[in-house]
Amino acid sequence: MAKSKTTRKFIQLSEGELNYSMSRAVVHGEWCFVSGTMGYDYKKQELPESAAQQAMNTFTNIRQALDAAGFELGHTVRVQYTVSDRKYVKEVLPIIKQHFGKILPAATMVIAEMVDPEGKVEIEVTCFKG
Repeated sequence: MAKSKTTRKFIQLSEGELNYSMSRAVVHGEWCFVSGTMGYDYKKQELPESAAQQAMNTFTNIRQALDAAGFELGHTVRVQYTVSDRKYVKEVLPIIKQHFGKILPAATMVIAEMVDPEGKVEIEVTCFKG
């Protein structure tokens, strides 16, 4: 029996992604891997000050990538949250619950510095539709 060749689809939403030699998301078969995504507001060309607004924008950006890939947030099976300081955890938890409260993906939260020093939240998701 011959193996079918699964093709990859690369999703890029901004020119900035090419500066980092990355795709916002990669689709491989029934899987979609969304890169660590920050809450940059592409319409206003700014990163909001509050961690909560950054988290809200991050979910907007993730949904945009998933839409382009043919997936939806409900397909998320794994998520990693990176927060730049513990003091922001309580601020972003209600936003996380708003988006994943019924989906309940496997999750990890890490406290770490961001590449952009103004960044407070970064979220990476893995989705499966099968």
